[in-house]
Amino acid sequence: MDAKSMRQAGGILAFWGAETIYSAVWLHYRFALSSRPLTWAECFKAEAIWTVPGLLLTPAIVWLAKRFPLDRAGWVWNGLLHMGFSVVFIAAININWHLFGALRKPDYLLKGFSFQRLFEAISMGFDAPFAIYWGIVLAVLAADYYRRYQASLVEASQLQTQLVQAQLQALRMRLDPHFLFNALHSISELVHEDPEAAERMIARLSDLLRRSIDNAGSQEVPLREELDFLDLYLEIEKTRFDDRLVVERNIAPDTETAMVPNLILQPLVENAIRHGIGKKLSGGKITISSGRENGEMWLSVADNGAGFAGSAPQHEGVGLSATRGRLERLYGSEQRMELKAREPGAEVRIVIPYRRESAPQTRMANASD
Repeated sequence: MDAKSMRQAGGILAFWGAETIYSAVWLHYRFALSSRPLTWAECFKAEAIWTVPGLLLTPAIVWLAKRFPLDRAGWVWNGLLHMGFSVVFIAAININWHLFGALRKPDYLLKGFSFQRLFEAISMGFDAPFAIYWGIVLAVLAADYYRRYQASLVEASQLQTQLVQAQLQALRMRLDPHFLFNALHSISELVHEDPEAAERMIARLSDLLRRSIDNAGSQEVPLREELDFLDLYLEIEKTRFDDRLVVERNIAPDTETAMVPNLILQPLVENAIRHGIGKKLSGGKITISSGRENGEMWLSVADNGAGFAGSAPQHEGVGLSATRGRLERLYGSEQRMELKAREPGAEVRIVIPYRRESAPQTRMANASD
């Protein structure tokens, strides 16, 4: 017997056990002030005469309720069938009670057997078995609706997960070609000016693409892996900018194993280089920082470049917009992305839930699964 069948059998036993106790208590106090009070043993024996057959017939009622459900398709016809089944159940319960009572012949129950008393017993004992039969049918119906509801929630959750993964993959597809185009453009600028530097950039780009392919199935990676990937990218950019680009890190040690979105820092650094450091003749500096507080971690990319007018740019490029979209789909309302003006330069700061690499959900599902 599986766990579901055992739970069902346990529920049936519990119901009829409670019914027997309730009826026995009611019978005991009903006769408590009569000329012949009943003992507790007599009360339980009397009530067991009809509750035991009810217990034995309950699995059949459950089967009938499942076989002829009161759903929208056939509730009228099935309802009429259950009316007939309920009459049979009521008759079976009362006939059993009447016959066993006649054999025992207790004065307080029956005085001999007759068909007239049998029909009277069936008609007088109609209400409780009728209510029990239909209670079981409705309980089976409610359980079936609950099961369907739970199944629909699971299905909806799976569809939502698939949708989010598809959206994330679309954003990655938007971001990766953008990054590759910019890297190739940088190489093309050096091919004639500094062939050796161009060769080094091609080698670094090869390593970078290999690392990107290796992590293509992961929506999240530990921060240390993200920083390693960023080092490869910065080697390419340093070849192009030479001494004009200085990178400083302020990484909190307890965040190095924290999970962050894959390829989250590269577009932020690229944005700082293109719109900040790229416009400076010398002394360009990018600061990459991280920290943890109140169950959250933050990442910051700041530069001392040209910055932008106001507190935020009027238009976000491909890198920033794709990064914002990924954060929203990965973390919903539990994330923030802020763009701030500095003096000099600008800063992009993101805040996400803090979760270590060893947590149960360290890597999100592969978007292609």
